[in-house]
Amino acid sequence: MKMDWHIHSTFSDGKQSVDELIMNAEKIGLESIAITDHFDTNDSSLYYMRDKKEEDVLRHFEHIRDAGSKSKIEVFVGIETGSDMDGRMYVSDRILNEADIVICSPHYVDLDKKGRSLMDEEYWEHYKMLLLSQADNQADVAGHPEGYLPAPGLEGTSFEERQRLRAMVAEKYLDEPFYREYASRLKKSGKAFEIHGASSTPRKWVLELLRDEGVSFSVGSDAHDLPLLGRNERGLELVYELNLKIKRPIGKRRFI
Repeated sequence: MKMDWHIHSTFSDGKQSVDELIMNAEKIGLESIAITDHFDTNDSSLYYMRDKKEEDVLRHFEHIRDAGSKSKIEVFVGIETGSDMDGRMYVSDRILNEADIVICSPHYVDLDKKGRSLMDEEYWEHYKMLLLSQADNQADVAGHPEGYLPAPGLEGTSFEERQRLRAMVAEKYLDEPFYREYASRLKKSGKAFEIHGASSTPRKWVLELLRDEGVSFSVGSDAHDLPLLGRNERGLELVYELNLKIKRPIGKRRFI
């Protein structure tokens, strides 16, 4: 199946409307998509969401479902959010209950970046603590743990340079002992680990380790514009090559 379960629309910071995304997903042969716009009341970087309220999110969900019902492909309603250092997401159960897929991503660390270098050990120890706490929470997917690292000291760099530097961070700090603990928590919570198209992460050995520990996976491009929509070739190749278990969006459910 050709899927893309991490896509952004103009509701948050994407460049296409819901209807345009669905139309183009059909055009390029995708069979299953999830529109997973940002909503996190604690993330100060989401300036474009400051005026959005829960009712707006719920109406957005209704729009996605209505548009999806008229489509030839499978369309899921989703959300991408963050959490505090204890893994608590800044989203109400009301919204979580209505989503088919909830991605919890490490967009920020509760430490001031000012004056910190890229390889600040204290900072990355906190980042690892954040990942472990998010592995325990109610979300369905651990979003891009190795991609788009919220690293200090990257101001003014190009996308390619940021990805090279982030790969250095992952190589140094996200090591095998960390991933064994992470895998244990992911397996216990039933959360899927995201194979991230936009950043071509994680490393192949990470997928093999997680697979061997019984972790499932989700595939998403994190597309914010059409050139990235469905760009999960590497991820899908690895899914088949490594015989990875895929966790599909499970549909609406009730959090208590």
